[in-house]
Amino acid sequence: MTEILGQEPVVRFFTKAIASQRLHQAYLFTGQEGVGKETTAKAIVYHLFCEFSKEDPCGACSACQRLDKGVHPDLLIVEPEKREIKIGQVRALEKELHYRPVNAEYKVVIIKSAERLNPEAGNALLKSLEEPPSYVIFFLLTVNASRLLPTIVSRCQLIRFRPISKRIIKDYLIERAALDEGFADTLAELSAGSLGRAVELAEKGLLEILHAFVSAGMSSKATSKYRILEKLAKLLPEDQKKFLELLRLWILRSYLSRKGAIDYPKGLPEALYESDPFIAERTIAICEWALDNYVNPELAFNHLMVILFNPHSF
Repeated sequence: MTEILGQEPVVRFFTKAIASQRLHQAYLFTGQEGVGKETTAKAIVYHLFCEFSKEDPCGACSACQRLDKGVHPDLLIVEPEKREIKIGQVRALEKELHYRPVNAEYKVVIIKSAERLNPEAGNALLKSLEEPPSYVIFFLLTVNASRLLPTIVSRCQLIRFRPISKRIIKDYLIERAALDEGFADTLAELSAGSLGRAVELAEKGLLEILHAFVSAGMSSKATSKYRILEKLAKLLPEDQKKFLELLRLWILRSYLSRKGAIDYPKGLPEALYESDPFIAERTIAICEWALDNYVNPELAFNHLMVILFNPHSF
C-alpha cells in the first residue's frame, strides 16, 4: 500500500487485517476529500484479488490487469448519479450480491460519496448491511458520516482519515508532479491537508482561474469580466464547486492576514479581499444554491462577482 500517503495508522490496520484474514464486512471511511479514502479501498481490493501475492500485488496477473482497466466482475462501484445515489442503484446492487464471486474470494462494494444516499436508497442499503452474504465486503466513503443514517453507521467499522501534512504534499508535488519548489509549497499550503485538492489545483488551473476572477472583478473592463465568467460557466459542476472553495480560502486568508493572524500565502492573488467576509460567505452560498438548482452558471457567477466586488451596490 505504498501509494497511500500520510495515513500510516490506516495502512498498518489493514495490513494486519489482510494478513490475519480478519476483515470486517463493512467499513465506513470518513475524512475530507483528497486524503486517500478511495485510493485505500482500491489498494485493499488489489491485495484481496491478486492471484499471486496478497502481501504485494503483482500488477501483472489477470486480476490485477482487470482492476487496472476497471472491468473486474467482483468489484462493484456505486457513485451518485448527478447529485444523489438513488434506490434503483441500490436495488441493482442487491441483485449482483446474490451471485457469488466470479474470479475472487470476495465481492467488494465501494460506495463513493455515501452521504449522498437518498433516504430510500439508504434504507434499502441498510438491509444488505444487516445480513450481507459472507463473501461481500462493503467500503462506504464519506466526507461527513453524520449525514448517513445512524443505523448504517452502526453497521460499519469506522475508519478515520486525517489531513495529510504539508510536507508530504509538497514532496509529492515536487517528486511526482515535477513542480518547482515554490509552486509546490504554495499548493501544499492551499490544499488544507488534501493531496487530491493540491493535484487538482495544479492540473485544472483553478488557481489561475481565481487570479483571473479577482483581476476581472477589480477591473472596469467589461471584456475581462465576460471572458472569465464564460470560462467559469464551462467548468464541470464539481470544478465550479472547487473554484468556490478556493475563492472562500482567498477571502478567509485575506481577512486573517489583515488582522495580523497569519502570513498571506504567496500563491494567492496579490490583492487582498477588503470587504466584509461574512457578506462574501453568504454570497458564495447563494451562488452554490443557484448552481445546484440549475440557474444559468454565467448568471450565477456574474451575480457573485458583482456582490463581492461591489458589496454596497445592492
